[in-house]
Amino acid sequence: MSRTRTLLLVLSALFLTVFALYSYLGWWKDVLADPQTPQLPYFIFRTMLRMFAAYALVVAFSLAYGIIAGLYRTPRLFMLPLLDILQSIPVLGYVPAALFFFLGFLPGALGFEIASIFLIFTGMAWAVTFSVLSGVRNIPNDIREASNSYGLHGWRYVYHIVLPAIIPAFITGSVLAWGGGWYFLVAAEMLTYGTTTHFLPGIGTYLGNAVYNLGNIPAALFGLIVFVSIVYTINMLVWKPLLSYSKRFKIQTMKSEMLEEEEEDSAIVRLFIWVRSKSHWFDAHINEPIERFFIAMRKYKIGVKYVPRTRRHLQMPAWELFSIYTVLFLVVMFALLWFFSSSFSAPVINFWNTLTTHKEILELPILAARSFVRILIAYIIALVWTLIAAIIVVRSSRLSQIFFPVFDIGQSTPALALFPFIVILVIGIFGGGQFGVEVACILLLLTGTQWYLLFNIIGALRNIPGDILEASRAFGLKNTLLYQKILIPAILPGIILGSIQAWGGAWNSLIVSEYITYNGQVHSVPGIGAFLSKMTTSANPDPLAITLCIATITTVIMLMNYFIWRRLFNYAERFRFEGT
Repeated sequence: MSRTRTLLLVLSALFLTVFALYSYLGWWKDVLADPQTPQLPYFIFRTMLRMFAAYALVVAFSLAYGIIAGLYRTPRLFMLPLLDILQSIPVLGYVPAALFFFLGFLPGALGFEIASIFLIFTGMAWAVTFSVLSGVRNIPNDIREASNSYGLHGWRYVYHIVLPAIIPAFITGSVLAWGGGWYFLVAAEMLTYGTTTHFLPGIGTYLGNAVYNLGNIPAALFGLIVFVSIVYTINMLVWKPLLSYSKRFKIQTMKSEMLEEEEEDSAIVRLFIWVRSKSHWFDAHINEPIERFFIAMRKYKIGVKYVPRTRRHLQMPAWELFSIYTVLFLVVMFALLWFFSSSFSAPVINFWNTLTTHKEILELPILAARSFVRILIAYIIALVWTLIAAIIVVRSSRLSQIFFPVFDIGQSTPALALFPFIVILVIGIFGGGQFGVEVACILLLLTGTQWYLLFNIIGALRNIPGDILEASRAFGLKNTLLYQKILIPAILPGIILGSIQAWGGAWNSLIVSEYITYNGQVHSVPGIGAFLSKMTTSANPDPLAITLCIATITTVIMLMNYFIWRRLFNYAERFRFEGT
């Protein structure tokens, strides 16, 4: 059955079921009682405009940033730490800065619109950038050496070698990026700063208004179903065909035995092929002018002279790396402090006054430790089930057709839209005590953690070269030995990369997981995410207290990246396939 027919069948069955269920329960009157329901088609249109605008910015940023950082060691020494710091800042931390900056240049509705697009961008950009960087770094050395031998340098190397090679990683990162954008959509369309909230027309606003302002669960569930239908449609018509098509660009000498779906004709793939068919036009109108530009720049010794022949794993002295991180960290934190102070129109009071007013600041390390434990529990749960599920599903065509759409929808569902249903479920089972809230918090953390692991592991499994699997069969590796000698080592880089993104996503999710407001009641647990939520939504926000809180989160993430993930990532590099 074609994807279009499957899509129409699933959507028809879904809406017929919803229509019958709502009619039976008498919920349509509640849905129609929401004054925003008649505007829902327009809200969907506005949301899609924001998502596409944000993704266009993500494409430009991630390709430029990821390719430069992936190819050249010297820029990478500064670009990777800066990327680490920026992706460590919670989305909520960008709200005041975005509002102050964009409203300063574009006061009024347009300023809020651009600020919302920027916030969606911050939820999307890091997954694609890290994927592009990883794709560039994974180009085998023999391909690099051959391209240099044939005279492919500078822009021509990027156009003919790098861009095709990173397509699989770029598409996989884009799927995660759209999931990240959907995940924080409610927060991006309901811009809250201090006690003020500005509502932008969109499906995220519809969901948030139904849940938090009206307490209208039937309307919220209806909006969530519409939202899931949109995500499912985009995944079926765009990302699934592109993921299948991207397998053409995998570097290998033999077709992999891991599940590779048959390519079906689709409009997005035809567009992609048409663009690539115009390569002669690109050579004449884009590549030649760009190459002439680089040649002109070389006269001033600032152009790209060569492409590294091999990947260099030169270790930088620890004190130099620490100095780079420290300087960039301080610059970013002082910039955030200035933005917070300007956005809230609140002076930066001295440190002593902040301590006197907010004594909890002294407990920030303890709060961070408590949040760390919750994330660790959520991470272990996520790693166990995603590792098992990825291996089982990727090796079965039938299971992949069933579960991949479910995974795509699950990772795209906004966290804020899930709150009422998780709260009702958990409190109904465990009661409204502290333990019940802790369970709800961990479940919400899972929504911001598990999908990074799952999709990176699936991507790593699909990228195992066919000749490696053929050799393993020739040597009689089966069952336990196959997993121990081939599959687990092969997906280890994917597990590490997914873990880095998962922990970053979990720290981001803390803000909306540890401090839950529903039906006029606050459900919170002691943690640094709850503290930051209280600070940013208080009547008198303290810019210094907010900055110190964000600085604590960022410091913890960077320390983990340096002492844990960086070393594990270097260890996993030895399991990458070369010369395939």
